[in-house]
Amino acid sequence: MNYRTKLLLVLLFFLLAAVHSGETKKLDNQVGLDEPIELDIFRKAFPDISFTASYDKDLNDWQIKVTFLLNSKKSGIFYWCDGRLLPKEQLSNKSKYLPLLEDYAFGGELQSPSTYTQAQIEEYRLAGLTSTRTTTPFPAVFILDFIYSSSSRKSIEQNLTKTKFLGFSVTVNDRLIKALSVVEKRISELSKTNKDVANFLKEKVDHLEGYNWRDIRDADRKSMHSMGIAIDFLPPKLNRHIYWRWTKDQKGEKWMLTPLSSRWMPPYEVINIFEEEGFVWGGKWLIWDNMHFEYRPEIIEYYKTRN
Repeated sequence: MNYRTKLLLVLLFFLLAAVHSGETKKLDNQVGLDEPIELDIFRKAFPDISFTASYDKDLNDWQIKVTFLLNSKKSGIFYWCDGRLLPKEQLSNKSKYLPLLEDYAFGGELQSPSTYTQAQIEEYRLAGLTSTRTTTPFPAVFILDFIYSSSSRKSIEQNLTKTKFLGFSVTVNDRLIKALSVVEKRISELSKTNKDVANFLKEKVDHLEGYNWRDIRDADRKSMHSMGIAIDFLPPKLNRHIYWRWTKDQKGEKWMLTPLSSRWMPPYEVINIFEEEGFVWGGKWLIWDNMHFEYRPEIIEYYKTRN
């Protein structure tokens, strides 16, 4: 067999293999075996981590292997479970959890409570009921516990850094340091030309609170402060409404109608910078928490894919 004949046979082999691969992929598509497209959101949000999908026929779901690229020994297995990303032992409890990716009102300003419809008011009221907060399913955070090493108090406290941020001391997860440095640089630069931002940093903030191993009040789950991925800005005096629960304790069932002018909140320019660098602001939640910023790059990426 001469060289030319061998070369043709090799080319034919690869051609047949490519055709077979294409036919297999086509067959997989026909039976719904495409990996979840939302996995790309997690890949963009956490570029130093790989998310590899393989189909588990026994469980009829996608198995996701999550591995740190710089430390291949740190890997975990999760199941897609309609976006919940649950460990195998939690699959029987899936009704307790919501998908991790959720809608967020990126950019823009808050709606004035004076324009709320009755349906909106009722939505706020229900969200603030203790019965709702203790019985409603909540987003699964098991994969976040893996990423941020926060499955236990012992493990998270080995992955924390006390740092200076905007002139204040705060303890956060090691993984936030890079993002916070970018936020700080942008806000500090903006404060040189924006009086509202400069005044906010100088007069409206007394201290910051970061890591705190604790549960959320009236909810059967731990706070994002327990992961070290949340930062609260605390003012010198609590002379404005800053947190929905404290306002409800004072004003009763009409807490959601508190005018924006009576609420403490950062300038929108500050909020926008945080959002653009992967953080969500608690002031945009139904049960608003105006002091609170939380590092959730996967939610920001999810918004970008839908808009």
